[in-house]
This record gives sequence, structure tokens and C-alpha cells, in this order.
Amino acid sequence: MGGLMYKDFVAIKGKRICIILLSVIALLCIMRVIFPGSMAEGMDFVLKDDAGTEINGLDIMFVTAYYSIVLTMVCFIDIWCARLSEADASSARIRNYVSSLPVSANSYVASKYVFITIATYVLISLLSITGIVLAAFTEPGRGLDLIRMCEVLMLPVTSLLILVASVELPLYILLGREKGNLTKVAIALLLVFVLIGFMLFADISWLSEKTEFLVRFINWYMKYQTEITLASYLSTVVDLFIFYLSYRITVFFKARQEA
Repeated sequence: MGGLMYKDFVAIKGKRICIILLSVIALLCIMRVIFPGSMAEGMDFVLKDDAGTEINGLDIMFVTAYYSIVLTMVCFIDIWCARLSEADASSARIRNYVSSLPVSANSYVASKYVFITIATYVLISLLSITGIVLAAFTEPGRGLDLIRMCEVLMLPVTSLLILVASVELPLYILLGREKGNLTKVAIALLLVFVLIGFMLFADISWLSEKTEFLVRFINWYMKYQTEITLASYLSTVVDLFIFYLSYRITVFFKARQEA
């Protein structure tokens, strides 16, 4: 399985991604240390919202960069699920390499699932460490609240990534990239129709008051932080069970394909 996982690492250009990702995170952390939130007033980076509340613009700038990195890493997992199967199907050298290994369908499928699991938790760990560094140099206020909220929401994000992977990996492994993408698009369109139906018939007046909604959301999060954290841990356990169930189903159908 080690050889298969190394092949997957090469397929997603893992070395290049690691260098770029670590460089960006290191640069962000170094800049945060050089420009802590306490410098905002001297740099005239203190803003005011409509209610007259002071907002540390320097902190918000770093929080925005942090959230951008979070979204980028989330997209990585989705891209990698497709890339792993595409690399196996498109390269004759990789197909020959895989066929030369004494591995069963069980080991082949397991290598994909284990690789995605490790990659997900490594990315989430990097994000958590980055959040801790940024929070240490952020002044109390909205910026720090957003970082703390993101740190707590890392577990739900991890659960969501694992849940998405448990759906995408069987599609790409069993159907290939093209058919897998078509199936994923069909599922996405179904969800879009559900969302449109919700927006047509539900009360969405809160969309016109985005600032107030954000404040209320942060207040709700701070009030139920313990319950949210507990639910996050439980959701991770449930998603890991679903992930394992997805693996067993994929192994079953993969073995029948090769029979």
C-alpha cells in the first residue's frame, strides 16, 4: 500500500503543493508577527461600522487571508479525489506500475481512502496551527472572534470533507473521472434546485441584513460554543463510520468489476 500512496502523492504533485502551501502559511504567520493587531491604531487601520463599533482593520485583513487559505485547502480535497482516479486511467506508465504490484482490489481502494484521510487531517492540522499563531497576535474584538469561530468549526469542516470524499471516491474509482464528474454535477444540480426552492418559499429577509446576521451568528456561536464543540466531535465519529462504509461498498463493487 505504501507504493500506491506514494504514487498518489506524485499524481497530485504533492511535493510542489507542500512547498507552496508551507511557504504561504509561513509568510502569513511571519507577517502577522511583524504586524500584530496592536499596531492598527498607529497605522490608522481602525475602522468603524454603521453602529459606530471600532473594527481593527489590520486584524480583519489577516483574517481574510486566513479564510482564503481555508477555502483553498477545502477545494484541494475535492480536486484530489478526481485527480487520483484520472492519473491511474490516463497514464499507461501508472497503469503498468499498478498492475505490477501484488495488490488486491481491497488494497488499491484502501490506498485511496487512507491517502485522502491523511491529506485531510494534515491540511486541517496546518490550518489549526496557523489559526493559533494568528490568534496570538490579534487584538480582542471581531477579528479574534472570527479566528476562534473558524478554529472551532475546523471539526465540522473536517467532517464535511470526509463526507464529501465518501461520496466522490466511489464515483471516481468505479466510474472514472468523466462519468464521475457527470454524476457529481447531477447531484450538485439537484442540491441547487433544492436551494432555489428554499429561497422561493422560505423567509430570507435576513439576507438584506448581512452585518446584523453575522453579529447574531457570532453571538449564537459564543453562547452555544460548548454544545457546538461536542456536536463537532460526534459528527466526526459518524462521518468516519460513513467513510468506512463507503470504503467497504467500493471494495465490493471494485472486486466485481475486476472479476
